[in-house]
Amino acid sequence: MSARKVEIVVTSTVVGQYEARSYPHTPVDSTGYYNLYRVPVYKILVKGVDDVKQPQTKMFMAPRFMPYFNDPKNPDRGYKAKGWLNCGLSSARTVAVTRYIQNYEMHNRISAYRGAIVVHQTFYIHPGPATVCDYGFGSAGCIEIIGNFDVFKEAIASLSGITSGTSGDVIQKLVNDRKLIVIIETAPVPDIRNSFSRQVHGSQRFSGNCRQ
Repeated sequence: MSARKVEIVVTSTVVGQYEARSYPHTPVDSTGYYNLYRVPVYKILVKGVDDVKQPQTKMFMAPRFMPYFNDPKNPDRGYKAKGWLNCGLSSARTVAVTRYIQNYEMHNRISAYRGAIVVHQTFYIHPGPATVCDYGFGSAGCIEIIGNFDVFKEAIASLSGITSGTSGDVIQKLVNDRKLIVIIETAPVPDIRNSFSRQVHGSQRFSGNCRQ
């Protein structure tokens, strides 16, 4: 059976807020505190049809714009832009995904989940916070799926029509066949730097202390 097309729609619909830190650098003051910023959380849809050709949609959520800071005095060479940016993909585009990194690991926080769908250059869809209250994630504009990333991958696999292999294997097959499509809806870039939320100490454990 040939694979069916599956779409990931990164919508412009805001469904909440998340407290993020700047990335790849997080400035810490002399007392050990760093800033958190309120970023909008958007509805993410996985769309396709089931085995009897009935349309199916599964909903997730993720930040799509994040506070980016690459210290000009000691820049991270893995990123071209220096200084502060409100980072993320804002313009409408439709992409047939050409690359899936099955063993991708999170860089800014420890996560049990693996995998990254490459949308454009270094802008990925990959694991994110456990909940909107799991503050302190950061990214250079990647779309970080909130919750269980394995469930997100399984949602894609379940609509693919492919009946064997792990969810990661199925996603790779969809990518090989150019049948995994990412649709980005236009959204205004938020002024994240002026959306300061609070300071937390570097010794604090990330927790469910949620500020909505």
